[in-house]
Amino acid sequence: MLSPHCCGFYSATGIIFMLFVWIMLTTQPFFITGIDDVELARSNAFGAMITFSVTFAISAIMIMREKGSGREYDTGDEDFNRLNIDLRKNYGSVATDSY
Repeated sequence: MLSPHCCGFYSATGIIFMLFVWIMLTTQPFFITGIDDVELARSNAFGAMITFSVTFAISAIMIMREKGSGREYDTGDEDFNRLNIDLRKNYGSVATDSY
């Protein structure tokens, strides 16, 4: 499953691009060639921008919901901590040749 951060970034990029396309089709459609029906293209660009906005809103809600719960890490039992297993059992009792 994709993270909401990735979807949010993708949606924000889509909103900016579709806003640019919609503004260009509204103010200066003669700069965009190959379009037969400018009104249809303008409404499609606006619809795509709304779709990206809804996806961005859903991603933002999911990010906020994850932030509230926080990530939980399995640290293990106190007697069986992964970081200091050796230190608890054998601290100072093993002779080394490092001296």
